[in-house]
Parts: sequence; structure tokens; C-alpha cells
Amino acid sequence: MQDLIGSPLFWLLAIAGVVLTGISKSGFAGGAGVVAVPLLALIVPVPTAVFLMLPLLLVMDVRTIQYYRRHASWQELRSILPAAVFGIAAGGLLLGTLSDTLMKLLLGLVSIVFALWQRLAPWLGGMRGAGWLWGGLSGLSSTLLHAGGPPVNIYLIARQLPKLTWLATAGIFFGAMNAIKVVPYWLSAQWPLWLLWLSLALVPVALLGTWLGKAIQGHIVDRQFMLCCRFLLLASGLLLLVQALAQD
Repeated sequence: MQDLIGSPLFWLLAIAGVVLTGISKSGFAGGAGVVAVPLLALIVPVPTAVFLMLPLLLVMDVRTIQYYRRHASWQELRSILPAAVFGIAAGGLLLGTLSDTLMKLLLGLVSIVFALWQRLAPWLGGMRGAGWLWGGLSGLSSTLLHAGGPPVNIYLIARQLPKLTWLATAGIFFGAMNAIKVVPYWLSAQWPLWLLWLSLALVPVALLGTWLGKAIQGHIVDRQFMLCCRFLLLASGLLLLVQALAQD
């Protein structure tokens, strides 16, 4: 813990990742919210980054739901939330069974794929049983890597929801998933108390990120922001792959 507290690089990456995640959650439906874990995983083990982020994600979810809850589509939520629960259960069984090298390799590949998936999203989201497929994958990838945004957004893109409906639906979906994830995380016995205190120290940064997302969502071109986040995600994924391969 002391090494992290005294590391300027950790705080730089943590603040950047948390702010971008907050902006993404309240301004862009979580589409770029997978950036934080790959950034943190450059200097800490993937499980540490994952456990550190969960309380912050819950704070961001609550604030996002407060902003947009009146616009939610409960019909869409009924299509994807049950599948997400199964995905979370599967992810919970895998927690603690994968090596850090394998996790970095997996996260690097997921980051690269998610950074480049935009052109395929409308087609993939329109497949038969898409709600169960992408909802389940979202629950699984969210539990292991906090990377649940891209899978479910593949589905939501194909549904062509209005902007505010998309934001509200995604906010409630992620909020429910992250609340459920507390159970397998706690049962894994890998969540140290000091990491919770570190998460608490970053709560003001999480609130700042969600406030910025709400403030700018109507004043910035989504394409420009997402392009920057995808570039950062792609670069992080490539670095994680290099780290994973260098450890072999």
C-alpha cells in the first residue's frame, strides 16, 4: 500500500483512468469506461486494479442514475439484466483462478478488440438472441476486468435508442451489475481493507468525472471523445500484451 501511495505514476494513471471512466459513464453510456483497469494494470496486478475500481464504479453509477433515471427503458433492461447475472456468476467462479500474466494477456486482447469494434457493433447487436449473448458477456467481462461496457453497448447501438434513454438504461444496467458483483468479490477473500481506503481517497475524482460527463455530454462531439478514449485503450492494450509476453 505504501508503495502505491508514494507513487506519482500510480496517482497519475488512477486519476486519469477514474476521470475518463466518470465522464464516459455519465456522458457516453460507459462506452469508454474500460480505460481505467488497463491503465492501472500497467503498474499493479490486474486483480488489484479490478478491486480498486469497484467502489468507484458504484459511486459513478449512483450519480449517473440520479441524472437520467426518468429516461430509462425497462423493456431493454429486462432483455439484458438476467443474462448479465449469469455472466457475473461465471466470472465469480473464475476470480482468483487466473494468473496475473494470463489476466494481462486477456485484458490486453479485450482492450484492443473493444477499441476497434465500432464498425461491427450494429451487425453484432442485431443477431438473434443478442440480448442474452451481449448481456451475458457484459456480466462476465465486467466481473473479471470491469470491461462490461463495450459488450452491452454493442447491443444498445443496434437498438438505436435516443441519447438520454441510452444513458439512463446503461446507467441502471451497470449500477445493478456492479452492486451484484460485490457478492463474488467479497466471497473471493481477495479484497483487502487497505484497498477500500485507497478507493475512498479517489471518490472525489469519481464524482468529478461524472459531473464533467454530465456537463459536457451536450457540448462535445461524441465521436471525438470516443476516438481519444479508443486510442488510449488501444495503446494500453498493446502495452499490456508486451508486459504479458515479457513475463513468459
